[in-house]
Amino acid sequence: MKILALLLCSFLLVSCGFPGGGGYRIKKSQYRVVTPEETTLKISLWDQKAWLLNGAGEAVLEADVATGVPGKETPEGVFPILERLEEKRSNAYGKLINIESRKVVVAKAWEHEGPLPEGTEYEGIAMPYWMRLTWDGVGMHVGKFKKRTRSSFGCIRVYEKAQLLIFAKTQLGTEIEVVPGSLMSRYAW
Repeated sequence: MKILALLLCSFLLVSCGFPGGGGYRIKKSQYRVVTPEETTLKISLWDQKAWLLNGAGEAVLEADVATGVPGKETPEGVFPILERLEEKRSNAYGKLINIESRKVVVAKAWEHEGPLPEGTEYEGIAMPYWMRLTWDGVGMHVGKFKKRTRSSFGCIRVYEKAQLLIFAKTQLGTEIEVVPGSLMSRYAW
């Protein structure tokens, strides 16, 4: 039911002439007819952009992304989507919060050493519309970032409106290719 609502929402946004914004551009008529069975994604580490392609290899959506920082780079290669979850929380990056007050005790739990402070629990960072690329924790999901800035620990962050549209047009097995060079001359419009 959630997927149906998600698809309906994305079609309404597209059919109502939603102009893009939020770090993406869309070819509305081509996006509307593309199916998850035929799509692929191309990610350029150089451009910090993603392109959703139709079965003919034409870009129907272009989105700004943020990839991994030095030392925690986003891996290059071709990755089939291994897992898709509308709601996901990180099991590696999060905060420690007081169980009763829900106030943050340790903002960056991954930097904390030793046992959890008494009365706290771990809460992973939210990663909505998660699409897993690797079993060791790299995926594509909603995240905040400054445009053209690498800011993740290996994942591919996408602005929410764009990721919702990408998620609606992908499925398990959809190929995501991450390349080091620029793809602007090939896919930008």
